[in-house]
Amino acid sequence: MNNPTSPFDLMEHNLQGLHARMPDAPALSILLSRMIMHIGREMAARFEQQIRPVGLTEAEFRVLTTLYSRPDGVAHPGDVSLQTSQSPANMSRICDALVGRDLITRVLSAQDRRRMVLRITAGGEALVQELLPEMFALLRNALKDFPDTEQRQMIAQLRRLGPNFDRSPLADAPERTA
Repeated sequence: MNNPTSPFDLMEHNLQGLHARMPDAPALSILLSRMIMHIGREMAARFEQQIRPVGLTEAEFRVLTTLYSRPDGVAHPGDVSLQTSQSPANMSRICDALVGRDLITRVLSAQDRRRMVLRITAGGEALVQELLPEMFALLRNALKDFPDTEQRQMIAQLRRLGPNFDRSPLADAPERTA
């Protein structure tokens, strides 16, 4: 590989250098993790590009579509936070932005006054219905070379991978001092 051109070629080339200096490095696992992260960032960037003209971030749109996906359009912030991989602090900021644009409402629960309830508004539903077909086209194009069976296989493999990260808390990492 004298002239690597794709991001994956560059990653692999870089890892060859790492392996030369550190033969015990798990090069294959590193390459796989870097490829997954790269694809995730690229997908998020493409989605962001699609929704930026309407003034939403990708994370805000994910929250909006999560509420839209519910039959009653209602959920608690903690549940949406888990489903969208958002921290509670970021979830609060996202909700503030969506409430400010009248895309969702946020009120105290009638059943439990300690919990908030989020509800998508008619305007939020209309925006999701407008944007989702563009997102679907983007996904269909990105995955056009992968038949449903291969997509299901990738999903199954990622389902096996995901829990390994869920079970390995960041707290186990050794502390570094400068």
